[in-house]
Amino acid sequence: MIVNPMMPALLLAQQRAMRATRFISAQSFDALAKADMSPVTAADFASQAVISMTLADDDATRSIPMLGEEDAQALALPEQHLLRERVIAAVAFALQRDNLTANEVLDAIQNAHCVHATSSTRFFTLDPVDGTKGFLRGGQYAIALALIEDGTPTLAALGCPHLQPFRCTSADALSVDAVGTLQFAERANGAFELDLRDVTADPCELHVAEWKAASAIRLAESVESAHSAHDESAKIFKALDCAVHNLRLDSQAKYALVARGDADLYMRIPVLAGYAECIWDHAAGTLIAQEAGARVCDLNMNALDFTTGARLTSNYGILCGDEELVTRILDVLRR
Repeated sequence: MIVNPMMPALLLAQQRAMRATRFISAQSFDALAKADMSPVTAADFASQAVISMTLADDDATRSIPMLGEEDAQALALPEQHLLRERVIAAVAFALQRDNLTANEVLDAIQNAHCVHATSSTRFFTLDPVDGTKGFLRGGQYAIALALIEDGTPTLAALGCPHLQPFRCTSADALSVDAVGTLQFAERANGAFELDLRDVTADPCELHVAEWKAASAIRLAESVESAHSAHDESAKIFKALDCAVHNLRLDSQAKYALVARGDADLYMRIPVLAGYAECIWDHAAGTLIAQEAGARVCDLNMNALDFTTGARLTSNYGILCGDEELVTRILDVLRR
């Protein structure tokens, strides 16, 4: 089931990172505003530090550069000492280590924010808390880690701390009282899900649901209207003459729902002209969905191109779902 020798380190890093984010979510916390006004919390920083330190301790992964989303510079500022202390406490809890220093944690975060990683033929990309707004509101979020080799995602681990285990109903799957799930995939080796209530149990193999023409569409869509043009989506479904059941949630957990058949489609239509998606927002989810049998492409029928640096500048929008359904949507778009 697991062939690549790096995968155990990825799964361990994910489990530890989820411990860190749960540690933060059990407390009161604030968010910083980044330059683009998106929020970043202690959970983002702690998750990135934990994954960075875990992969650095493994012989199979330590030499591979990583492009993680978060930069430690703001956290290092003197006025952020309280936030920094929360991050250090969460990392120590997740790694079960005493006497962690601020410099160790800050260095780990910055080592995982290698802006030149994409120039390598092989690198990791990480979103330590994908869906930070979901995390802040107590909703869905994900920890998304992927290995990209020669422009193609080849390994992926996607931790969803608030997603119910496989075989729940779609509504139950989104209960935030869940223990959480961990999906993973290796290129050409299938996609699987671990139930975090019992990590010793055999993982479930994932398969997308087969969509039939004229059937209702279970749509996994962003909560934030700023992330995807909901009105444009409605026009497409009207042209298809299909009923739509919306599952609105944050993060790459949308890919997770499609991969295991709890949703038929994930669609992302850019709101702003010229907007390009960040690679860490899609690399892990793309591979997992594809290995489960989904078709993933952009709104122009192109495969996602991970050779263009930190952003998918060659692509416009995202479609992920059953082959038949994605094909019909592309036909509508062409017309």
